[in-house]
Formats: sequence, structure tokens, C-alpha cells
Amino acid sequence: MDKGVLNFDIKTGMKNIIGRDLITDDFIAIYELVKNSYDAYADAVKVIFNKDEIIIADNGKGMSKNDLEKKWFAVAYSAKKDKTEDIDLSRDSHLNNLKSRRFYAGAKGVGRFSCDRLGTKLELITSKVDINETYKVDVDWGEFEKDSQQSFDSIQIPFESIENNNIFPKNKNHGTILKIQNLNSNWDIHKLRELRRSLEKLINPFSKENSFSIEIEAKQFIQIDNNSNNKLKINGIIDNSILKVLDLKTTQIDLKLKDEIITTKIIDRGALIYHIEEPNKYLSLIDDLEINLYFLNRSAKINFGRLMDIEPVKYGNVFLFKNGFRVQPYGNVGDDSWELDNRKQQGYNRFLGTRDLFGKVDLITENFNEFKEVSSRAGGLVETLGKKVLFDLFKEKAFLRLERYVVGVLWGEAFKRKNYFLDNEIAQQFRLELQNDKDKDSYEDALNNLGSKIDFVNLIKTLSDDNDIKIITYNRELVNLVNEKLDVIQPKFLSDLEKIAEKTNDSDLLNQVKLTEESFNRIIKEKEEAEKREDEERNKRIEAEKQAELERFKREEAEKKQREEEEKRRRAELETLKKEKERAEAELAKIKAEQKAKEEEEKNKNLKNQLNIETKKNQYLNATRKTLSEDAEQLVHSIDLYVGNASTYVNELLVSNLSKDVKDKLYSIKSNIDKAIKVSQIIIKSNFDYKHTKQRINLPIYIREYIEDLNVSRPNLKFKIDGVFDKFYLINPIEIDIVLDNLVSNSIKAKANEILIDFEKLNDKIQINYYDNGLGMSDKLINNSESIFELGVRESSERGSGIGMFDVKKRVNNLKGDIKFLGNNLKLKGAAFQIII
Repeated sequence: MDKGVLNFDIKTGMKNIIGRDLITDDFIAIYELVKNSYDAYADAVKVIFNKDEIIIADNGKGMSKNDLEKKWFAVAYSAKKDKTEDIDLSRDSHLNNLKSRRFYAGAKGVGRFSCDRLGTKLELITSKVDINETYKVDVDWGEFEKDSQQSFDSIQIPFESIENNNIFPKNKNHGTILKIQNLNSNWDIHKLRELRRSLEKLINPFSKENSFSIEIEAKQFIQIDNNSNNKLKINGIIDNSILKVLDLKTTQIDLKLKDEIITTKIIDRGALIYHIEEPNKYLSLIDDLEINLYFLNRSAKINFGRLMDIEPVKYGNVFLFKNGFRVQPYGNVGDDSWELDNRKQQGYNRFLGTRDLFGKVDLITENFNEFKEVSSRAGGLVETLGKKVLFDLFKEKAFLRLERYVVGVLWGEAFKRKNYFLDNEIAQQFRLELQNDKDKDSYEDALNNLGSKIDFVNLIKTLSDDNDIKIITYNRELVNLVNEKLDVIQPKFLSDLEKIAEKTNDSDLLNQVKLTEESFNRIIKEKEEAEKREDEERNKRIEAEKQAELERFKREEAEKKQREEEEKRRRAELETLKKEKERAEAELAKIKAEQKAKEEEEKNKNLKNQLNIETKKNQYLNATRKTLSEDAEQLVHSIDLYVGNASTYVNELLVSNLSKDVKDKLYSIKSNIDKAIKVSQIIIKSNFDYKHTKQRINLPIYIREYIEDLNVSRPNLKFKIDGVFDKFYLINPIEIDIVLDNLVSNSIKAKANEILIDFEKLNDKIQINYYDNGLGMSDKLINNSESIFELGVRESSERGSGIGMFDVKKRVNNLKGDIKFLGNNLKLKGAAFQIII
């Protein structure tokens, strides 16, 4: 029988298991390498992107040959974890100043395999501080993938000493340079901008500590950076841009857990709301923690976007930092690792979600076992007791307290739901008064709202009931109720105020409670007296109504007796009338016959008049459809030619540099010329009665029939008329004809092929809306729409003389009406006008 020992043999496939399979994202890979530079006490790291090459260079402590052999090439070994990482670092080294202020960001020993994630080849150059030796190592990761049966330690890695010419950042002679080549991904401009935005959040951006800088260099995009208006450049040192928004006027909670005390403050747009202290019951696991949460109302979100050039919802929400470095995925866009959004969906107006929040949880710890990240670098913290306690602290001590203030005091949801008010409608009214709070940079709405004040009293009362909580201070303005109208709320709030005063030993508040109680009692007494007076008035009213009822009864009895007497007289008269029945019936028949004849005669007369009106109207509207004699056609042609030429000359004078007085006289001439042209066309072509200038016409019906007639001569235009109803006017119809001709002519010049006219009743007037689908008005004219109707104003020289709309305005005004431009792209895509007559 064989007996002995066996050893594990690690094959080269392990490289992918602890490398690419765990580090599945290019950004995470760069994060890991930058974190290694931070752990090496570098104060600067430079990430350089060349063609098919990424260089990550730092000026940290570097590595000796022994470090390379015993640490860097020791798979899954972490000297940080067993606390031997800096055992050989000289006590007088200048890096010790940084060392004393830093905790390690990584402690798994697999971050070096991030190089394999980024590219297939690696050149490592390193020189340790205070040791005058520089080494270069060349790693071809493809060698580990040729034979899966090959052992990990059988792969030979080329190694050599080289000269050191202060090649590390800031001209240091120590540090580490990683040259990664034969890249696995394409780093275009969009990906590099995203990387820069992500690296902004890698090292706690809320901290004012400035001992570690990250710089990106991508020379191929320098020109684009210089020519771009985008605030997010690619090249340059990554700024701590988030500090710009920390002074935003928001509602925030600041929690600090340091050793045995937890301190919590809520600040609303610059005003301290309350400050409390309580014992740290989690000291065995957490002794250094800071949580800062910001509730972003609409105003704060707008200011955030203006400062950061990105909407807060696209930047992230609540980030987690451990020992100064960010832990993924907490705070990522769309991430709900804090489990807030599922809860918000259960009550939209009662809970906050990630879209409402921004902030960070900053944990400082050396308890790596309780707060370690899962092997997959984007997977967050491992489920441990430490993680559970951290999440409980975040939720119970920070998030829920902020939410309680926002939802209750600022939104009014709590005081309405908890029935603080005697009447639900009154409570709803106070809640509605808080709706504008989201647009303001101060908490004045809550300060002036009785419901908010009562809710704040309840909030402080709840804190004071907790024996572990010591109330250091609270906002006195929010508990000042002396001058409030208190008869609409439940009286129990007085005892709540008194308990707060007693718990906080606040003599001023006790005096205020006394004054408030006196005010409340006075109001109740006044209310009772008012109700008593109201009862007395009601009793008097009831007595008066009884007396009035008695008088009514007497009156009805008298009326009944009178009706009986009347009935006796009626019966006597009936007998007399009976004898005259036959005569009356005969007379009635005669009257009916005469009346019928008269009605027939009147009806025929009305029909005759109506027929005469319709005949005259149709003679005009159908004029263009009749055949003219040769002489009439020549006459119309001559009139149109001579008068039309005169109109053209007047148009040219109107847009020339003449005085206003001359232009007014010229316009009067033009107006009469236009009327002459129109009258000559109408009178010669029809028998329409134009002896009288003004005529009584049904304006909507007239316009509809005129447009229908106009459509015959313009078959390429599609007309639509809506909302026609009867409305009569005594006006000159020629004015309406010329207004419509001008509008349709302008639509054709604007390349329209569709026109819509609709009518609306407007008290005793008509509103006529005119739309076309032409090119519409230019932005220049839209911004000064009144100028459209000024003489000589036009879109361009090819689209009119600038007289037509001036003429339209004048004629509408002559009809005691008005016209205005409504805008583009309303019911049709072109211009729209409104005429009121």
C-alpha cells in the first residue's frame, strides 16, 4: 500500500479565474491599478492613453526585487492584509507622512491581474524609495493560455535592471510604471469622458483632502478639448468637482459617528433644524463613520445641473466610501443597493427614493473581515454582521430621519395623515400651501404653515421620548405658536410642547407654552361665545319663521274663502255664456279663417323678401362663374390694367422714404383704388346691389360662400371652414373681400397649399381664426409680432412688398375689429392669425 503526501498544483487557468472573471469591467480594472498606486503612498498617478497602449505611472514607494518575487508575483497574496506591506519602509522616509494618514484601499492580492483585463502584454518598471535600483519586467499574459495543463510557476517572466532617470511622476526616482499593450478594448472619446467622470468619484470627492492627484493624458484628443465648450475635458488632472455643489441650499442630514458618540444634525437650506447626540451602540464594529445625505428639491436639482453640467439623476445617488475609496456599485445611476426605491413605490408621497437623494456614506475601518468587498469588484460588500449594522445605521439614523422631516414638515403628508387638524379639508388646504416649497431656496413655506409647525412639534416630541437621545438644540421658530390660529387643530399638541420643554429644561419654551395655552383658551372661549350668539340668532330666526307660517296660514284661509265666492259667481256667469255659445263659435270660426288668410299672406311676403336677399347674394358670389360678354371682359381688363398700375405705383411710394403724413394720404388713395378694382370686378360680372356701401349680411355664411367661390379659381389650395354659425352685421362686404384676398395671397407666397378658417362665438362678437401650412413667420418677426402689421415690413424681397398685412390691419380696424398674430405651428404648421369683429 502506498502512503505519503500530495500537493496542490495551480494551473495557468487560475489567471483568468482570479483576473478577468472577477474584474469584468475596464473601468474597474483601472480603478484597481489606481488604488494600488494610492496604497503605495503615491501623491500622483498619471493614466496615459496612446495608440494601443495604456500607461499607469505613479511616484509611490515602488518595489524592490524581493518585493517583486515575494509580493507582486505571489498569486492571491496580500501583504496589506497581513500588515507586512510597509515593514521595511524607512522610518525617516518622506512617504511616512502620507502613510500616517492613509488606510489601504485593497487587500485581496488580485488587483494586479487588472492588467490582463486591459491588454495581453505588460511592461512593469519599478524603483523602490531609498534604494538605487530600477527593474523592468515583461509579462505576456497569452503565455498563460497556451496549455491548460501547464503549471502557473512554470511560466518564465523576463526580468532585468535598467537605468533610472527620474522617469516617475513629478520627476521622482521611485514609483511604478505599468505599460499595458495590445489592448482588448477601444478607448474612444466617449469612453474616456465616462472614465474621467467615474474617476472623479473614485477617491472620496466629498473630502477636502488633496494628497493624491489623478491625471489623464490622451494627446490625440487635446485639440478637441481645446475647441470644445464641454466642461468635461479628457486631458488634465481630475478635479474634485463635487465640492462645488456641497454649498447648495438643500435639506440635508449630517451624521458623525466617532468613538462612543453619534451626532446628528438636520439643516434646511442653511438653517439648523435640530442637533442631537446619542450613544454609539455599535462601537465593537464601527467607530468612525460619516453620513451626509442631501434631499434635492426641484430648485436644488436645477442648481446641481448648472454647477456640474449634468443632471443629478445621471451623476448618481448615495455613494459608499471605505477608507477613502469608493465601493461599487453603491450610488451608480439606476442602482438601488440601499433598497430605497422598492419602498418608495409603495407610497409615492410618503417616502423618498434614490432620485430624490444625493450624498455619501464614508466608513473608515481596518476591520477588513466585516467590511470586505466580494471577489467580483463591482459586487459591493460581502454579507456580514458589519454590513448589516452599517446599513441599519444608514437607514434608521440618517435616511429615515431626513425623510421624516421632508415628508412631514415640508410636504405636509404626516400632519394630514395623522389627523392633527379637526377638519380634513382644512388640513388639505394647509398641505396645498406647501406645494411651492420645492422651487425655493429657503424653508419659509414651512415656517409660515401651521400644519408644518405642529408636525415639527410632534417630531421633536418623538425624539425627546427616546431616553438615549440628547437634544442639543432645535429650531425655535418652528415651535413658536403664540400668534397662530389654533382652534382648527387637536388640543393634544400643547402637552407635546410641554413635554419637550421639560425634557430639554427649556424655560423659554415653558413660557411660550403658557402663552400659547392662554391664546388657545382665549380662542376656544371666543369660539364658544360666537357659537352661543349663533344659537341665539338661530332661535330668533326659528321663532320669526313660526310667526310667518301662522300669518301665511291665515292668508291662505282668506284666499280659500275668496275662491269659493268666485266659484259661485263663475257658475252664474257660465249659464249666461252657454246661451251665447253658438254665436261665439260662429264668430270664432270667422276670426280663424281671417287669421289664417293673414298668416298665409305674411308668410308669402317673408318668403319673397328672403328669396330676394338670397338672389342678390348668390348673384355676387356666383359672379366669377358666369360668362361675360366680350365688351364686358375688355372693360374689366382695361379697369384692372389702369387701376392696377396705379396701385403698383402707390405701393412703391408707400415703402419709400416719405413722411408719415404723405404715406397716410397715399394709403387712402390705395384703399380706394383697391375698392374700385373689387367693385369693377363684381358689378360688371353680376347684378349684385352695391348702391349702398354698407349692407346687412350674415358674416360667417358670407365668408364661407366667398371662400368656396375663391376655391374655384384656386384649385391648388385646399380650404376647410369650421364652426360656421349665424351672426349678422351691417358692414361693407368689400372690406371683408380684400382682407381675405390679402391673407390668402400671403399664404400662397409662403408656399401654403392648405388653409383652415374656424369661427368661435365671443360674447357679442365673432372670433375668426386663420391658419395655413406654409413656411410660417421667421423668428425675427415672431419676437416682434406687432411689426408684422407695420408698413414695409415683410419676410423677404421675394415674398411681398410689406403692404398687405398693413392693409389688412387698417381694414379690420375700420370694421371696429382687431387682428393679431398667434404664432407658428398651431393647428397647421404655418402662420396663424386671429380676427375679432
